Amino acid sequence: MTAADYQAVAEWVGALAALIGVGVLGWAKGLPAALASWSRVRMRRATSLLFSREVAALPITEFSPEVSLEAGIAYARQAARSGHPPYTVTQGRVSAGQPLDYLLGKVCETVWEAVSSAQSELEPYLVPLRNYLGALTAKAGRTPARDFALGVLTERARQEEDGWPDQPGTEQERAGRRQAHGHPSSHLCLLERKQQVEAAIYAIEEPT
Repeated sequence: MTAADYQAVAEWVGALAALIGVGVLGWAKGLPAALASWSRVRMRRATSLLFSREVAALPITEFSPEVSLEAGIAYARQAARSGHPPYTVTQGRVSAGQPLDYLLGKVCETVWEAVSSAQSELEPYLVPLRNYLGALTAKAGRTPARDFALGVLTERARQEEDGWPDQPGTEQERAGRRQAHGHPSSHLCLLERKQQVEAAIYAIEEPT
């Protein structure tokens, strides 16, 4: 325990002693109820301070701020900036016991591949997506896992629809690539496929 923790415990013990003292005096001498109320407020404040410090001291593994919609967008945008689709080397059979970073990488990879398959049959791409997203759901919870996948999906479609604004290279180099929405001769529209993948993501249930 740190010095701050010892101080918080001391404040809590002091508040408890004050509350007991006020109770005894109030019973013996009929002290005003306002004084007893003040003691309860002080007790709650000390308890709250102690609890907040305990929460702050919890290991970072107790929380998963990286499993979110914003994180999914960031993963997909980083892939767009690299100029290559996201790829994570497969590490055996998928399970919720695999590292969180690994599952995030595989979900990003499988969502990206599924929405990119606008000119192919979708179901073969949904099989690995369901597997990895199911494992991430079991590990991080349904809502965070779903939001992460939706973040990847949204950013992948946005990059395609906007003409890959975050890809590297000069304007002349980017001119030879697929263009933004409104250029039918060189544009791959992902809007319909995005809706299909989104429906599949929402259909994935948390394992029981």
